[in-house]
Order: sequence, then structure tokens, then C-alpha cells
Amino acid sequence: MNKININLSVCKGRGRHLVSNEIQSQAATSFGFDPGTLTFVSNSCNEVYRFRKGNRTFFLRLSEKPAEFEMNIKAEVHWVRYLAESGVRVALPVETIEGELTAICQDHENEKCFIATVFEEAPGKFFDSDPELWGPSLFKTWGETMGAIHRLTKTYDSGDMKLKRMDWRPAEFHNPHLYQGHYFLLLSRLRAVEKQLEALPRNNHSYGLIHYDFHPYNFLIDHGEITLFDFDDSLHGWFAMDMGISAAHAVWWGSHLTKCEFKSEFAKHFLYEFLEGYIKQNYLEQEWIQKIPLFMEYRNISSYFWWLHQWDGKEEHLTEFQKNAIVDAVNRIEKDIPFDGCDIQL
Repeated sequence: MNKININLSVCKGRGRHLVSNEIQSQAATSFGFDPGTLTFVSNSCNEVYRFRKGNRTFFLRLSEKPAEFEMNIKAEVHWVRYLAESGVRVALPVETIEGELTAICQDHENEKCFIATVFEEAPGKFFDSDPELWGPSLFKTWGETMGAIHRLTKTYDSGDMKLKRMDWRPAEFHNPHLYQGHYFLLLSRLRAVEKQLEALPRNNHSYGLIHYDFHPYNFLIDHGEITLFDFDDSLHGWFAMDMGISAAHAVWWGSHLTKCEFKSEFAKHFLYEFLEGYIKQNYLEQEWIQKIPLFMEYRNISSYFWWLHQWDGKEEHLTEFQKNAIVDAVNRIEKDIPFDGCDIQL
């Protein structure tokens, strides 16, 4: 749940950069730029830098992964290039000077391996930089972009069996603190939702390669058009899941920007406009549209474990916001009340 843009820090948070000069130099050699132009952007799931080459800006993403993981990242960027070549506005991956989409960088002294990718800078600004941007026109464009991606993924062929992203599966946790008290109730609710999802059919009309994190801090808006980025969570999942994730994030970060009194009211308004754009590009049966609130619920409950998967069990190491959010979630689960915005029918 990282744009290749300086504003990535808005949704990911800034951190201290950890990559050695040797890694930076190797990446610069592979992609043909001056390492002296690198500027640190953020460190979360990946380490991201901005750099200049000629009169253009690019973003370097360094993923600390074993070398064997390179094919997984190649599968991501290969798909992104296909989408770009098919007319979808995305932050375009850049090839190395040898014509590859990725480069392996080894820090032998510290025994670390990073897989480097580079993306062009996307034009535009975020939705919350201008109150005029957030509304029906954007929601329709958002839906139309996702619809185009889902339509294109139905016929996408990487040409190489090794270039395949993973299929959705239930989350794996090895943190013993999640099996105690309130946290176990959260986990039990997640498992119950995952069980419902596992029972859903998977076919070419409803299931395929999806972005899986298509939220409003992962695209920029420029003259009414949006450019999407941050495909590093992409996987094979249900199209309605991709839609539910977008809707859940729209409620989290944008419901207060409207005149809607209730989050459920905003969710229905958002999805009405979003679906109007979506169906221009891709047909999805009504039975799947009706499952969007389930996928919204899934995203809501999953979000807590993004905080908690490496938690050390000490309450003082959670922020007040996190503590309050967990208490509220537990109260809802105990009373069998859906999360805000998920209590809708389509």
C-alpha cells in the first residue's frame, strides 16, 4: 500500500535513506545518469530518489530484494509498459543502457541486494492541492482509467512464463502479538472476509492483473487527465477488488471534501460516477458490482495489519491515532457494524 514522485512521502512517510553510495553508483551506471544529481525522496517499502538527466526529471526506485526476485519486478514494469503502449497514462518505466527494464545492484560490503527501476516523471498535481479537482469529473476519469486497465489485462500476454505477478491469497502473519486480545478479533475478522473471497470464482471476465493500490495519492491530475503510478503491489485479483480498494481510499481521504453528511452517502455518490466512467471501457456483471462493498470492507480491515505486521506488542509504540482506530474497529466488529462507507448496496 509508493508514487515514483517526490509527493510519494504524502502517503508513505519520509525516512532516512539507507542505500550506500556504491548502490547509487551502480544504478546510475546502469541507467546512464550522473549519481550526483540524485535527491532522496522517501524510504518505505522501497527507497526512492529523484534525478535529472538532460532537462528531464526521473525517479529511481530501489527495492531491497534477493536477486531471484528480479523477474517479479520485471513482470510489473513489463505490464506497465504494455499499458502505456496501449494508451493508458502511466509513469513510463525507462530501460537501462543495455535495454533492460531492471538492474541488480549489489552492496557486497553490507551483503545487500537492490533491484533498480527508473520511471519518467508524471505531470500534474494531487487531488488535494486544489479543491476544484475533487468531484464527479475526476471520479469518472478514475473509473475510466481502471476500466481500460481491466479491459487490456484480459488479452495481455507477457510472452514469457517467468514474467508473472502473484495471485491474490490470504495474508500471512508470523507476529505472535496479533493472536492476543483485540488484535485477535481484528485478525479473526480479516480471516472471515478472506474466506469469503477465496470462495469467489476466478475467470477472465472478472479476474486478472490489477493495480491493487489505485488510490488518489497514486495518480496525478493534469488538465482533467490522470497519470497512474506505483504498480509495485500489482497482482492477479478480482476487478471488483481493484474497484473496492479505490472506493475505500476515496472515502478515507476525500469524503470530508464534499457536502455529503455521511460517508456511506459519499461512497454511493463516488461509485455512481466512477462506474459511469468504468463501463465506458470494460463491462462487469452486476453480481460483481454488488460485491464492491465487500472488497471495501476487506481493504479497511487489511489496513490495520499494514501497521501491525511487525508490531512489537507494546501499546506505547502505536500512535494515538492507531490506538483509537483499532478501538473503533473492534467496537464495530463486536457490534457487527460495517466500516464507514461500506454499509451500502449497489
